Amino acid sequence: MNKGLMLYVMLPLHMVEHFAEQKKMSAIELCEWLADNNKQWASNVINENYTMSLNDLTHDFVGLMQDDKHFVPRL
Repeated sequence: MNKGLMLYVMLPLHMVEHFAEQKKMSAIELCEWLADNNKQWASNVINENYTMSLNDLTHDFVGLMQDDKHFVPRL
């Protein structure tokens, strides 16, 4: 399974669909774009030996989608 699809399965669907609609792409395309543009972050998220909370995952997703220059991912 590719990283984009793994993110699609892990992230809250309503949030993915919200940002996908804003960017005029499908939810899966958005997750693939996110994985391609944030390779290290995506690798950390899908690493089965890496534990995270849904809150941290959501925080990172929203921060990355808002393209905030001062944002620092937790994962």
